[in-house]
Amino acid sequence: MRRRLAHGSAARRLVHGAALLLVFGVAPAVAGTSAENRLAGTPSCTDDWTLAKIRHRFAYGALNVEKRDLAIVEVTKIREIATSVDRPSPIPRRWCTAKVRLSDGTRSQLSWVVEGGVGFAGPGLAWLPDEVEFCVSGHDPWRVHDGTCRTTRRFW
Repeated sequence: MRRRLAHGSAARRLVHGAALLLVFGVAPAVAGTSAENRLAGTPSCTDDWTLAKIRHRFAYGALNVEKRDLAIVEVTKIREIATSVDRPSPIPRRWCTAKVRLSDGTRSQLSWVVEGGVGFAGPGLAWLPDEVEFCVSGHDPWRVHDGTCRTTRRFW
């Protein structure tokens, strides 16, 4: 029984030590990276990866949530509305907007946020994946983005 407790406490110390190493080993990398460099590493509003991810996720959501076979066929008038790093979060963000034409011929407003390095509980680290949150006006039936896409537009 004593050996088991001793082994358990050693394993616990090992886990705690690894966690501390991860926290303190990563923190200087974030602190030493300038805000401009972190923002420069975040994909732009016109980036192919960003637009492809939006198109794919919109088609999936339209089919599985709205039960409609819709796709974004054209994206025009792409603009970057705002950027943010260290205000108040260390995560670099780009707010973007564009006009879209859907496969049924309707036109709508698309707004999205590109966030750099926000993998699982990510604090804006360069080696974590980037994320895109988007909303197409009129296609948010569950009001995930406040119905009028408020959460994907820079509103402060």
